[in-house]
Amino acid sequence: MNTDELQWPCSVPGKMMSSDEVHVWRVFLDSPELEIESFLRILSAEELGRASRFHFEKDKKRFIVARGILRNILSHYLGICPQNILFEYTAHGKPSLASGGGEANLRFNLSHSNEVALYAISPCRNIGIDVECVQDDISIDEISKKFYSHNEIGVLANINKNDRSRLFFQYWTRKEAILKGTGKGISFPMEQCDVSTISGSVLSPVILPGDNEESVCWYVQDLFPGHGYVAAIGADSDDCKILCWHYSL
Repeated sequence: MNTDELQWPCSVPGKMMSSDEVHVWRVFLDSPELEIESFLRILSAEELGRASRFHFEKDKKRFIVARGILRNILSHYLGICPQNILFEYTAHGKPSLASGGGEANLRFNLSHSNEVALYAISPCRNIGIDVECVQDDISIDEISKKFYSHNEIGVLANINKNDRSRLFFQYWTRKEAILKGTGKGISFPMEQCDVSTISGSVLSPVILPGDNEESVCWYVQDLFPGHGYVAAIGADSDDCKILCWHYSL
């Protein structure tokens, strides 16, 4: 068994997990086993409308597959048909289960970059997840000046050139995981969210500026979804176990 299989064993979602667990599911959106027609039948009119606005066919297909699998994963936990799941969105676009039923307590978040999608599921915790494909042709210095802390900029300036792009994106996924978890998105002052000193292998605290000058603590852990990708998950508490699987049809 290779390292990837050890970190992401193939499985299918069961019923509701225990309260101290957060489940993370990985999917390769371009897998030939994923039949797009089956997903089209379970998406809502709103999701189909969003899919139709993609210019490139590959991006359209990936969106359809990503949303279809989200519905399938949630349906396993909720015990209802995937097409019957209703979503609502915050002002910043964070999705959640529509209020009005007991299933609305289930928390989830998703992210996809190129062919990799990650889904985080929790019975009670606020969570956020982000995955990014590492790219070398980006303006690291320019972006860092806008969104990174002084500590993060300093570390990036002194790291080996060959590792710089990967660390830049690792920082970005940590920040995005937190911001998606809080529901504030890119509107949050990212430069005040310093993720340079955390231990990526376990849930580690990150202090965020709060309202009325009160700080807020979130927790972040790095994930390793595959070669050429970086990812992170954020949670509003560290008393939970992060369990990872590769979603098997």
